[in-house]
Amino acid sequence: MDTLLRIRNLHVHYLTDFETVKAVNGIDLDIGPGESLGLVGETGAGKTTACRAVMQLIPDPPGLIVDGEILFKGENLIYNTERRNQEIRGNGISMIFQDPMTALNPIMTIGDQLAEVVRTHNPGIGRDEARRKVIEMLEIVGVKADRINDYPHQFSGGMKQRVVITMALLCSPELLIADEPTTALDVTIQAQVLELIKKLRREFNMSLLLVTHDLGIVAEVCDRAAIMYAGEIVEAGTVREVFLETRHPYTKGLFGSIPKLDEDSERLVPIEGMVPNPADLPPGCCFHPRCKEARPECSRQKPGLKGEGHVYKCFY
Repeated sequence: MDTLLRIRNLHVHYLTDFETVKAVNGIDLDIGPGESLGLVGETGAGKTTACRAVMQLIPDPPGLIVDGEILFKGENLIYNTERRNQEIRGNGISMIFQDPMTALNPIMTIGDQLAEVVRTHNPGIGRDEARRKVIEMLEIVGVKADRINDYPHQFSGGMKQRVVITMALLCSPELLIADEPTTALDVTIQAQVLELIKKLRREFNMSLLLVTHDLGIVAEVCDRAAIMYAGEIVEAGTVREVFLETRHPYTKGLFGSIPKLDEDSERLVPIEGMVPNPADLPPGCCFHPRCKEARPECSRQKPGLKGEGHVYKCFY
């Protein structure tokens, strides 16, 4: 399979007068055409920063891509001009941002906002044609055409998310990045949004990078999974490999903290301790202060990736 997106040794820091926050620390990721990858980790693991780096939307200052490559169809986005990256955003790579409540302009109708996206990326399209395209796409995601003149505050959370998905799909991107697309939605609406993303992926033959902290969503939507901790990928492979042949203690801890239907447990087993401060990461393996299997070597030396296909960062 050809690689659509290839990330190699990506490092992203946020620099302030007082400290350097090391948000992403040398991650490698590949996504092929039509493939879906779930990026999983706790809050603060660096998932959103990695996605913003792919979109070339790291705020500068204070953010800085310190090292690495982000290749989209062989083109290194880091060295592109802003104009070239603007062409790729929308047409090549599109992103559903984390909070639909703040992703929309409250003083513009959704029709005007969506038409602006179409006309920005297709300068030759007239106002009427852009509006027709918007109505067509809204119908596909389940928003009726007669709501095109409504404002964001007139939509529920689930409908706002459908509008944001429409915005991301208007230019038929080859890669869709969905950053926790079901955050703040109730369980029923969450299921509808996930079903919609799966349906649209099939219809448009898109690749998908799905960011979440919910392993259940990854099992339902994704082909492959990558587990992120303290800015590093600690385990990656097919969903079956990561779920059934778990190698890294952190991944094991995540599965251990999920309630199981076939076990009668009184309490969940959480991972002890807290996610390390990215401005003050521990030496050696970043997970060793919380790891039940840690040995002296873990605090002195950083493990490299082991395995082929199904890879993991652990000495043991």
